[in-house]
Amino acid sequence: MGKTRVLVLGGGLGGVSAALTLTATEALREKFDVTLVSHGWRLGGKGASGRNAKQGQRIEEHGLHIFLGFYDNAFRMVRGAYAEWDEPADYAFQTWQDAFRPLYQVTLMQDIPRFGKTRWHSWNLDFPKRSGTPGDPRSLGPNGFEAFLIGALQNLVAKHDHLPGHLTAKLGLDALEKARAHIEEAGDGALDHGLIVDLLKLVQKGFQAVLEPLLKLSDEGWEFACFADFGLAFAIGCFADVLPYGKDGFDRINGEDFREWLQKNGISDTFAWSAPVRLLYDMCFSYKNGEATDGPENARFAAGAAAEILLLMGFAYKGAPLWKMNAGMGDTVFTPAWFVLKQRGVDIKLFHRLTKLETSENGAWVERVRLNRQVDLVNGAYDPFVKVGYGDDGKWLYCWPSEPDWSQIVDGDKIRDAGINLESVFCHCTAGESVLEVGKDFDLVVLAMPPAALAEPAAELMDANLRFKQMVEVTPAVPTQAVQLWMTPSIEEMGWKAGPTAMTSYVEELDSWGEMSHLIPAESWPPGTVKAVEYFCGTARWPAGAPPYACGLPQRMAADVRRDATEWLNANIGVLWPNTVKDGLFDQSQVYSSYYRYNLDPSELYVQCFPATVETRLKPGDSGFVNAFLAGDWTRTWFSAGSAEIAVLSGKQAAEAIARQTIDLTPSD
Repeated sequence: MGKTRVLVLGGGLGGVSAALTLTATEALREKFDVTLVSHGWRLGGKGASGRNAKQGQRIEEHGLHIFLGFYDNAFRMVRGAYAEWDEPADYAFQTWQDAFRPLYQVTLMQDIPRFGKTRWHSWNLDFPKRSGTPGDPRSLGPNGFEAFLIGALQNLVAKHDHLPGHLTAKLGLDALEKARAHIEEAGDGALDHGLIVDLLKLVQKGFQAVLEPLLKLSDEGWEFACFADFGLAFAIGCFADVLPYGKDGFDRINGEDFREWLQKNGISDTFAWSAPVRLLYDMCFSYKNGEATDGPENARFAAGAAAEILLLMGFAYKGAPLWKMNAGMGDTVFTPAWFVLKQRGVDIKLFHRLTKLETSENGAWVERVRLNRQVDLVNGAYDPFVKVGYGDDGKWLYCWPSEPDWSQIVDGDKIRDAGINLESVFCHCTAGESVLEVGKDFDLVVLAMPPAALAEPAAELMDANLRFKQMVEVTPAVPTQAVQLWMTPSIEEMGWKAGPTAMTSYVEELDSWGEMSHLIPAESWPPGTVKAVEYFCGTARWPAGAPPYACGLPQRMAADVRRDATEWLNANIGVLWPNTVKDGLFDQSQVYSSYYRYNLDPSELYVQCFPATVETRLKPGDSGFVNAFLAGDWTRTWFSAGSAEIAVLSGKQAAEAIARQTIDLTPSD
């Protein structure tokens, strides 16, 4: 009996994870023959990055990519790839530790009204180093989140013991100690969650009774009040609505918006749209139609997913809460994945775009896959990499260029000069059609493309299956924008004194910032020219006018990003980098190079997690078609929100559904 032929459509994290999982062992490779198909010249989807050879081999990203310390599935994939790949001896990243670095600081921005004025403050939160390595099995244990929540509230109070005694005496803090004692006495046994809710409400009542004098006390009093008010409402909601019900507890509240859920659990109006609340909305681009400038009016986030993410971010990370990549995401994540897949015999077909999925007559399975072969290759094969030096000791990296190597493509110069973007569905370029038949060319197919990208080619599937149709139509997605600046002064010279950080909850629409100066050794700038690298990102509004969009529109919209970013920097950058402001405006002479991006293509949109949409997502093994499986952060897996972790987990679950077995990917590094 021959191998089962699996066709993976999509070269992002979901598709790559599915291919890696399905070929993880020799036994699996003897059973499955895997082909991975992706349009354009590189892997990565919206996680792809490219090197611009004309601009110092600078890294050009879709946005700001940082792994979180609880991304166990994503780290298992990356760690496993580096452990298996036999890199050249002078390769810069020999292990995953070479490719990633820990980040312990997170910055939240908060506007504080005092003395008739509103001023922005940076709250720099330093997280402790925790035991364990990302990717190792999680071991919170029973009642783990409960204990962490109460402990965090107690630590918060302890750090503000300088507050006046006549205020703290009214907080009823002994109730926190009673809650902690109850959890300790219970051990791994059942908790009386109702008792803890009652105790927390006593503290909340006492706290809010002294809220007004706390706000008048100082900026530090304002910060303490904000985190205490948020923390109490969040903890009350978790103990009342989520934790008594186990893992299913989070799903119970996914029909509610996170902010509204906090209000239901007692957060004050003063802090109902404060930095801790905004954190996930900004980080996950969670604004309807990309309209973020109206405050909470268009903010949407499923409460259960939000609560689970915050608990994991705060209490389940290993090592550091954040992990930054030491090169582009393509160089760091997708390069080792490419080489491991090739070593395992996976056929990777670049420059192939899905145009149509056709169902069987009874609508039960995928009968036919139609692909547009975008280009012909000069030698019949394509080498996707360029070598870029890393540091000053002769080491280097395999990197993906920011545009194809046109010399390897038949009529490449003509395609380039016509302005064709081979990664954009709005640009049409064809060298012919490939029609793949079930039973002849493939047996099973993994749809590793988001709903927006499937909507047109999967029209027959939508007509054949109502659940599939609802998933495609209901799952929301939004354009995003990104700005990268290479600066001539260092970050300290620009006036930021708090050190490396990742920031969010600042002025829309570029509400999030990553200090990325550690990437300078990964690029090739003339010595002494670039001293800082800074990334900004945020949601973006849909372009005016209705689809279909024309070829080149994302590139033209990038000009609007540049214009709007200039206005944003003029108005807002002085709070972060005071020494970059000259005559009241951002000093553009300090910018050595810049990159602006507008992500509009269906495969580049950010999939959002709005209330009452999670239930319409389908599980990776439950597409509704007997030979089709799903992979991507838009599927129903864990907390079902857009992230590298969920994309990788979804691909793994798709592969496990195909193999009909659990596949252990514990790294051997």
